Amino acid sequence: MRYFYGITLAMFMAWPVHSEDLGRFDVPLLLGQWYWFSEASETSAPHPYKAINISFNSHYEFRIDMLRRNGKLETAAGQYSVTQQTLRLYDENGTDQVHAYQLNHHQLQLQGAIFTKLLPDNLSGLWRSNSIEGDDVSEDVDGVSLKLRPDFLFAMQVRGDSGRLVTHRGVYLVEGDHLMLIYKEGRHSSQYQLAADTLRLTNDVFGMEAVLQRQRQE
Repeated sequence: MRYFYGITLAMFMAWPVHSEDLGRFDVPLLLGQWYWFSEASETSAPHPYKAINISFNSHYEFRIDMLRRNGKLETAAGQYSVTQQTLRLYDENGTDQVHAYQLNHHQLQLQGAIFTKLLPDNLSGLWRSNSIEGDDVSEDVDGVSLKLRPDFLFAMQVRGDSGRLVTHRGVYLVEGDHLMLIYKEGRHSSQYQLAADTLRLTNDVFGMEAVLQRQRQE
């Protein structure tokens, strides 16, 4: 059993982080697109905004788009720094704000508003491997299934030819064409390509490629 665990970790889960920026980021759950929509009516709303979108990338850049109720769009952009307790937003014009925040895998609470993270591609669903190729792929690996939930939780199972399963659960991030899985033992990244119901995961360091098909009936 120990040997099988070593196979799965080396073959599939222990891919080194392809994006160095993602791998070094201190608060990876913050990365992505966050949306807030007002549920208040036009007359009872305590503020002039109908919707707000905030994006954070791994280069420590942010952008805020604020849609007013009169249809006017306001935009701000700049740099940010983050700790586990505070988020600092600043720009070249001297604007500098520090906010307390709370964060989990799919919600961000900031200034009393709760933002929800948006999945940029149609990645959610259950995916199963059609093929896994690469010089370091063990012959004992029979298949992989990957369940990506829309709230950014995942579960991955690696199946050996003896029928044994190894499962990892955690959260995942998406930035550009990089898909990062974060679980108890660490964080690992691959590049992905999505075409209809086919998900292709690649890692250039080991020359590995996994092709997975979306499962519609589960």
